[in-house]
Amino acid sequence: MSQALAQIAAGMALGYSLAVPPGPMNALIASWALKSLKHGTAVGAGAMTADFIFMLITLAFYQEVLAAVGSRYTAIIYFAGSFFLLYIAYRIAVSRPPEGGGGRAAERAVKGYLLGLSLGLVNPYQLGWWLTVGLSSISSFGVYWALGLFTAISTWIVSFPAAVRAGWRLNSRGTWLAIKVFSATTLAAFGAFFVYQGINLLTKPI
Repeated sequence: MSQALAQIAAGMALGYSLAVPPGPMNALIASWALKSLKHGTAVGAGAMTADFIFMLITLAFYQEVLAAVGSRYTAIIYFAGSFFLLYIAYRIAVSRPPEGGGGRAAERAVKGYLLGLSLGLVNPYQLGWWLTVGLSSISSFGVYWALGLFTAISTWIVSFPAAVRAGWRLNSRGTWLAIKVFSATTLAAFGAFFVYQGINLLTKPI
């Protein structure tokens, strides 16, 4: 029992290391959380689904994934992620304050989920985490590690949008402007950085 608890604790620590640091996914979650708690959580749920998919791929193709870590073809992931991030940054930059509510709220939440899933699948940091930390952790811990990992991610994708919503209730326009600037700037910066990383991989001597 103590071993299982240790594995869960290790998984939670690693889960927060994946979910909490500022990055493109948290910027997107914050932007969508301005619509409602459900919208922000939906984006996070999409990102968590991407993590689950990466975990299954890592488990199923452990040796193949390990051999591909140093491949220059990972530059494709960087370029795909960068263009996606820059497009989202543009959409956020030209957006207007959310009106909230509306008859199509459920449809927009599904759109947020699919957006979070898409960004998660092309996010080089998220993929890189699984190819490094995730890969080594799977070989060191058991099934309880995964339970702790996704418990941490689940709590974050609810608590972070809730914190954004609290700020919205205190000062809606100020929170909207702050999140808009933060989200657009962060996404654009990571997009530019991923372009740089992709070019470095392509120009790196074999």
